[in-house]
Amino acid sequence: MTTVASVRSELRDLYVRESAAIEQEFSLTGEGRLALARRTALVDSIVQRLWNEIFVASYPALSNANSHLTEQDGPNFALVATGGFGRGWLFPHSDIDLLFLHANADSEIEFKDSIRNFSQELWDLRLKLSPATRNLSECERLDPGNVEFAISLLDCRYLAGDRELFSKLSEKVVPRLVGRECQNLIQNLGEITRARHHKFANTVFHLEPNVKESPGGLRDYQATIWLRQIVDEKKGIRSITTAEEELSASAVDFLSAIRCFLHYSNGRNDNTLTYELQAAAAEHALGVGDGVARTPAEWMRQYFRHARTLNRQLLRYLEQKAAAPLTLRQRLFNAARAAKTEQGDGKVFTVRDGLLEVIDQPVLSDRAVTYSLFAEAARTGTPLSREAERSIGYILTHPELPPKNTEISWDTLREILGSDYPGVALRSMQRLALLTEVLPEFGLIDSLVVRDFYHRYTVDEHSLRTIEHLQELAEPPDERGAHFAPLWKTAERRDLLILTLLLHDIGKGMPVENHITGSLAALDSAAKRLQLSPEEKEEVHFLIEHHLDMSATVQRRDIFDPATVSAFAQSVTTLERLQRLCLLTYADIHSVNPEALTPWKAEMLWQLFVATSNHFSRTLDRDRLHAPDEGSLLERVKAQTGDATSEEIERFLEGFPRRYLAVHSAAEIAAHFALYRKLGADPVQTELLATRHGFSLTLLTADRPALFATISGVLAGWGMNINKADAFANAAGVVLDTFHFADLHRTLELNPSEGQRFRKSLEDVVNGKAPLEPLLKGRESASRARAPKVTVETRINFDDSSSAHSTLLEIVTQDHPGLLYEIGSALARLGCNIEVALIDTEGHKAIDVFYLTAQGKKLTTQKQELLREVLQGTLV
Repeated sequence: MTTVASVRSELRDLYVRESAAIEQEFSLTGEGRLALARRTALVDSIVQRLWNEIFVASYPALSNANSHLTEQDGPNFALVATGGFGRGWLFPHSDIDLLFLHANADSEIEFKDSIRNFSQELWDLRLKLSPATRNLSECERLDPGNVEFAISLLDCRYLAGDRELFSKLSEKVVPRLVGRECQNLIQNLGEITRARHHKFANTVFHLEPNVKESPGGLRDYQATIWLRQIVDEKKGIRSITTAEEELSASAVDFLSAIRCFLHYSNGRNDNTLTYELQAAAAEHALGVGDGVARTPAEWMRQYFRHARTLNRQLLRYLEQKAAAPLTLRQRLFNAARAAKTEQGDGKVFTVRDGLLEVIDQPVLSDRAVTYSLFAEAARTGTPLSREAERSIGYILTHPELPPKNTEISWDTLREILGSDYPGVALRSMQRLALLTEVLPEFGLIDSLVVRDFYHRYTVDEHSLRTIEHLQELAEPPDERGAHFAPLWKTAERRDLLILTLLLHDIGKGMPVENHITGSLAALDSAAKRLQLSPEEKEEVHFLIEHHLDMSATVQRRDIFDPATVSAFAQSVTTLERLQRLCLLTYADIHSVNPEALTPWKAEMLWQLFVATSNHFSRTLDRDRLHAPDEGSLLERVKAQTGDATSEEIERFLEGFPRRYLAVHSAAEIAAHFALYRKLGADPVQTELLATRHGFSLTLLTADRPALFATISGVLAGWGMNINKADAFANAAGVVLDTFHFADLHRTLELNPSEGQRFRKSLEDVVNGKAPLEPLLKGRESASRARAPKVTVETRINFDDSSSAHSTLLEIVTQDHPGLLYEIGSALARLGCNIEVALIDTEGHKAIDVFYLTAQGKKLTTQKQELLREVLQGTLV
């Protein structure tokens, strides 16, 4: 006798066996669409079998053979596939979207228990079910809080039960819903898409893209299909050509194969194309089909080509039917330009809905006209519409109209690069491949993936973002840009700065050891072709050659040490160069990833600019604070400390490095002073605060041997990863250390009460009441056992010239939990005192700089060599 349990066992065996066969076939053919069709058919058969065992056995009228029954004697209940399951796109670990469709509320009550049993059986088969229960009238109403459900009905497909009920849904209810709510559905789909794109920084070019959700992913393709379903193309969306359809189909084939590969490789619904899986896919020419192994970078260019196709198509549709609201600036500009035309009496382009539209397409065969359109975009900040780009693209790729004036002059390019919004024009030029025509060197970094866990985007995307971040300074979007806005607005020869940003990373696409060398070679060829003057070439050469200097100085030197400022000013030579280099550095850091330019880094960059500018004016800062000279600061701190006297505050501040004032606000200094006043009652004072990216720990105590190493060790013992740290000491020997760290195991986040225990543990170890070793036991071996995704070569350098009183130790090495404890312990064992510590991380790379003394003096040469030997043995 057949039972549900025996059927379950049979179906489980079937699912495991057939899933393995589908995976095996995919591994041989790499055909993603075939795998989707086979898995869909497999799940269909399982669902149908369970339907018969659970529903038909109890309700014979639900048999598909009885689907002809009328509403009066029929079951009024149907099983419907929606979403990805409905359209036959079941990836290896995709959810199963099911709709339990009822004619009325009575049907819902009648089948409630059976539906629960049916769903549980599917879960027991390890099918991840995403069910919904609705009656017919509910399906006809648009729920503003769940627009996705209405959109999922566009892909509805009959599975079992009352076929007449399903016909009402697909042939009457859904068409009525779409007809009545067409504009709402389009606008909501546009908003959902823009929110999704915003999550991925509105770019296709991620180093590790999500092949489903990222711009250019499969979700973009499906959103395009939904728009075409909602809006009859004859009623508003310009037709897609056969060639565009073929490109789209090819892109979907490629991405479908990748997503299947990711699901099989990860064993779950994980759609991130990681570095490791890029290499594996490239080795097997996944999606290409020729069996020829490629480098990951070459294969990823194929991915980005296909992703651009899907993203470009969707954005063109959205622009036509669900455009984003215009900004105030766009509305004002539209009003001013409404009737303006170009090219004499003939209309070549105009402004419509905040976008530049082409009116006379054939005239665009003259590149001078095309470049005038880009110059207009750069001057006004008005982007070209996607349809305008499509028109230009057609002219560029079809020989019916012979091109004229194809060579661009430096004067024409200068006009684009030197305008207020160069990035607006350059984006369109890149999409149309005109940027690489004008600047062939840029083609070396087109869609180039360089494995780096600090950078987020491809090299070309990073370069274009630097330019966009500068043009944003016209109206800074946040406080990080406030200081730099006047520099951008008053910068001379912006064209040279923008050309530098286009060229500064070209060397990353060349087989050279140092990418700056390659970028300078690219400048040589570009300068010759564009006929730059010797002075123009020299300026761009300087900016490329030194484009990392200001960032390195901020991260690895005490910028409040006059010797640091003097050495940096000597390399920059002029205030004008300083201004351009500062803007370049701001944009370069900002474009690495959304979190790279922290408010702290922006402030330090500005402080270095101000200090160097003052140096050029011969007004140098001093190294250490003399508290009585800081009257304004004393008053601000005193105002927040209640009963404190100026003398008490002066004693606390006296002798701190001037850097301390720059990295802490008056409110923070007041909080530190409050901790300082408690040292008499408890010799170790701590403050633990949650921050946006982790936690911040401040500790004050009297200086003692190995203090920095001890604090680092406690943090490592608790599983915390230190991202940044500062160490200061005042004239009285009070040490103030600040650590910013990530809670790797979410210990403090998930258990707020652990914060107090963590602080008690730290204070006990620092006071010598508890040993450190038990905390560290097992942590080091566990962290060392995990192989890093990107290997960082260890470099150890000493510098005796950058500071008048200390030896600088700079360490670049692989970051791992406990690293600072290892370094700090080595420094303590050799009697080195940390005057200032600058700790930073870039992805998996640790960049740690220590200002060291031994017995109040710089380290001897012998001490430096011994320390190098010890550290090399520690950091291997």
